[in-house]
Amino acid sequence: MPIECLISFDNNPQGVYYAGQELSGVVDLSVDATKRIKGIHVTVSGYAKIRWIKKGYPRESERAMCRAYRSYLSSRSYVLGSCANNSSIDWQAGEYSYTFHVILPDNLPTSFDGKYGQIHYEIITTIERAGRYPKVFKLPFTVIQPLDLNADAIYRVPLEILDRKRFWSFCCPTGPLTVKFSTPYCGYAPGQKIHFVLYINNESSIDITECEVKLKQEVSYESHDPQHEYRYDKHLIARKQFGNVLRWSRKVYRGYLDLPSIPPTSVKPTCPISVNYSIKIIVNPTEFHWKLKLKIPLTIGSIPIMDGPEALLRFNRQQQQHQVVSQNLQLSTQQRQRQRDRDRDRDRDRDLNLDRDRDRDRDRTSASIQQRRLSNINNNNHGRLVGGLLPTNSNMNMIVNASPTPTSSTPSSTPTTAALRPTAMPAILVTSDSDNPPDYIPMMPPSYEDAMALSEKFSDDTEFLTNVSMSSILSAQADVTTSEPFKPRYPVYYDYETPTIPPERLYDESSSQLRLTLSCQDSAPPGAEMDEEVTTNTPGGASLACEKK
Repeated sequence: MPIECLISFDNNPQGVYYAGQELSGVVDLSVDATKRIKGIHVTVSGYAKIRWIKKGYPRESERAMCRAYRSYLSSRSYVLGSCANNSSIDWQAGEYSYTFHVILPDNLPTSFDGKYGQIHYEIITTIERAGRYPKVFKLPFTVIQPLDLNADAIYRVPLEILDRKRFWSFCCPTGPLTVKFSTPYCGYAPGQKIHFVLYINNESSIDITECEVKLKQEVSYESHDPQHEYRYDKHLIARKQFGNVLRWSRKVYRGYLDLPSIPPTSVKPTCPISVNYSIKIIVNPTEFHWKLKLKIPLTIGSIPIMDGPEALLRFNRQQQQHQVVSQNLQLSTQQRQRQRDRDRDRDRDRDLNLDRDRDRDRDRTSASIQQRRLSNINNNNHGRLVGGLLPTNSNMNMIVNASPTPTSSTPSSTPTTAALRPTAMPAILVTSDSDNPPDYIPMMPPSYEDAMALSEKFSDDTEFLTNVSMSSILSAQADVTTSEPFKPRYPVYYDYETPTIPPERLYDESSSQLRLTLSCQDSAPPGAEMDEEVTTNTPGGASLACEKK
């Protein structure tokens, strides 16, 4: 006795489901003897497949297979065994029942079988046997994409078409033939009757022998391999015929078309197979005149239009749902806008903080550079400040304070030179006024050797020093008279005014002394009077004289 399989659906013996519904059922298996199998699995499959043969492609003597395939549903579940390993198990004899359950997606297209393709759904039970071909049992089911004609008011609009035609008889035009066709709605569902009115006004001299109203189904197939190509197929769904209309007469025909169980119109085609419907009116005149043909599209849905209180309640409920959805969309839009505003404010604050930190770092860097420059100047010119000449400009006050030196417990009556010499770097305090800007950085003048080197560099006398500071000259030449104006040979190093040195004193090579009074209050004990004068020679040839009072 072979393996028997029975597949059934729960509470749906016909197996017709809407997209989005729940599909469940039972698989009953019966086996008379122990079988060696790998596993049993149940698969819910749905796909669209197109195939036709095109002759004369790519050459006249050849043919090509045009095809397209798209999978919409593929859900597999093992009820016995597993796909992880290839081991076999013993399936004991007996009767077994396995249940399956799946939620159909909302975007499944309606089932369809046509000339060049199909949209197919089925339940597949597969028994994988060791060393043999698998045993497969299939049961198809139908899926309908729901199209509610009550969801949109456009389907309640009456359908109407009007056309006129003139015939020619013995090279003269005849009167017009007027044909008007109308239906109460432009959307219907299977099982309904399409009531229509056909009005024919024949003012010509030609008799009308027959009038015909047809409902046709138009299916388009789209292939992708080996190239993008379409094919069309038409089917007659319903037809109604009427009698003749004599010349210079009019008639009104009333009738209806029965709608069988047909798939609904593909409103949003998402597969290579698209289904549409149309009503075609044909008026046949006598003799050899052309026919009058009218064509108007018609929508076939899955839920018919309902008139009365139920339809009104349903319409109101749908309007409320649309309002809720719109409010949710507005709220989400406002939330997204607020989030964008918060992100924009956060980015702006971050940029402001970055700019503030950058400015603070730049100020700190410039301040440290100025402080380092002042420290380097003071360290490099410590001896020059002590042994050189200080400018005596009234606009710039420089105070030199010598660090106090430790004194012994028994003060000496005659201080030495080392006791008067400062032991630490003197502090330079610059007080700025109207002639000295606040950002002025004091710089020490060059030595005599540097000045001479710079004078040789600027030998073309293009730059002159108009005011010479006293501290920039460490030696002078005496008894030199000249009638030419003074033109120094080195550039300017100070922007403030310094006292002008007479020319006859600039090139005096004789040794000279400059008396500089230092405030040495901390160097001697209190109450001691200093009367003698101490002279200190400096390496530059000048001398520092300190007069003790």
